Amino acid sequence: MAVGHFIRLGDKTTCGGTVLEADSRVMMFGIAHAREGDRVSCGKDGKVYKIIGGISYINSHGRVVAGTLDSFSGCPCKARLIPSLFTATYQSRQGNAAATRRSTSHSASPASPASPTATTKLINPQMATDKLLRTACVFTKCSKLPDSVIDYNTSSGTFPVDDVSDYGNLVLLGGREVDDSGKVQLQRISGNVPAGFGSLALRGLAPSGAGESCGGFCEVASAGGAVASGGRVAVGTGSRVVGGGILTGGVVGGSLLGVVAMLWPSSLGDSALYTEEQLRTMKQGRTRVRIRVEQQPDGPLKGYGYNTQLRSDWETIPVVQFSKAGSQMVADFGGGVELIWTPAVDPSDTLGIPALEAAPQTPQITIYPPVEQADNLIVNPIYPPEYRDFILVFPMGSGIAPLYIVMNARHDPGVVTGVGEDVFGIWLAGAGEDVGVPIPTSVANELRGMSFNSFDSFRRAFWKAVSNDPVLTAQFVPQNTTRMTVGKAPRVHKKDRVGGRRSFELHHLDKVSEGGGVYDVDNLRINTPRNHVDLHRGGK
Repeated sequence: MAVGHFIRLGDKTTCGGTVLEADSRVMMFGIAHAREGDRVSCGKDGKVYKIIGGISYINSHGRVVAGTLDSFSGCPCKARLIPSLFTATYQSRQGNAAATRRSTSHSASPASPASPTATTKLINPQMATDKLLRTACVFTKCSKLPDSVIDYNTSSGTFPVDDVSDYGNLVLLGGREVDDSGKVQLQRISGNVPAGFGSLALRGLAPSGAGESCGGFCEVASAGGAVASGGRVAVGTGSRVVGGGILTGGVVGGSLLGVVAMLWPSSLGDSALYTEEQLRTMKQGRTRVRIRVEQQPDGPLKGYGYNTQLRSDWETIPVVQFSKAGSQMVADFGGGVELIWTPAVDPSDTLGIPALEAAPQTPQITIYPPVEQADNLIVNPIYPPEYRDFILVFPMGSGIAPLYIVMNARHDPGVVTGVGEDVFGIWLAGAGEDVGVPIPTSVANELRGMSFNSFDSFRRAFWKAVSNDPVLTAQFVPQNTTRMTVGKAPRVHKKDRVGGRRSFELHHLDKVSEGGGVYDVDNLRINTPRNHVDLHRGGK
């Protein structure tokens, strides 16, 4: 009896094509599985076709699932589909013969579903389907649920409100300063890390070298609160919410450049959770909790989270692996932000990550269902699609289990406001003096109302907007004009450089931690690196 493998999004074909479409409603080890009729590209002609044929006894939302024994590309090559997952299999007594017979009878165009007689049915088709669906594991779940169960029963019309401790062991880290190498060394706010863990740092939050924005002096924090757990929230409309009491953590020290929350699942050994071996092969994974921890403008921390059960579009997040860089390990979080892990020299070291001096108090973090009633209890909630969260997998042999990690720093989302100012003469001539030069009205008009997920993406759009103004671009040499068209800041004269910082930079007049608008163009000025450094040395 032949053994087949399931096909997922991104899998390749024997002609060099790629599976371009899959059903995200059922994930196979973190990646959506493909079905008959989903799109697939041809590696020879570059055109897009459809997957032909599927496993007749495994149906997903009205279409049969694609498998290596029963499916092929509808391109002229009749290419076979190459699986990337080998731990989940199915069986067919007819092996490859059925798919081969079908491939000789179809033209190079999308085909209709294969006939039921093309493959041999298993003795218990329902059991095979259930086995496939059970491969949709999660990284973490509420520990109050039984083994293998990831979802609450909501037939009563209510949904439990949990504490974050129901999902795992939470550790909060933060940092206030950027060192000479451009890293923010993270220190412990609360929780405990394993002995011999080593140290963590974030790189890319603030400039030290080729940075082009205010970094730590313009960090983001948004307002809000969290609500105590222990009750249930109604999942219908107009229903009563059980529970209450907004809780935030008090503040003692100053503003943080970044806050990081790490969560190790508490349901270890649960058959519904991914294994470490599975995670090492995955690019995306499902999680039943997503967390937000942030520092408010007046200093206290606020934390809350969402259970993703009712929102399948919220449950999948990236899986990030470390790569070696000298004596350190680097995890790329995208957007220029990296997490640097330096393993402990002595594995028996019990000191771990040092405590943050004058750390803010840890807030109670409550996990809510994604319903309107819960949102009414959280002031200005930020939703999971905007989170910078990941499943982080440590190197093999490190002895450290994979964890859920979420970062909140100055890369927060926002909408551009402000009107700018009319500028005359050479716009950037005064960028090396006083507080720098204002944003031109033409640039403000182009950007106003636009939404950005990070200040980095705003900065790229800003310089592109400058390049769209012919009056402004006429003031730059061709090399700088080219840089701006791709979202890079123009270079400054040698006398205005500081170390590796060679480009014009954005400066916030009013610190974000003191209420200044991150995306308010009237709160921004353009500076040379040297003037920017002098401004911050003077506390401006």
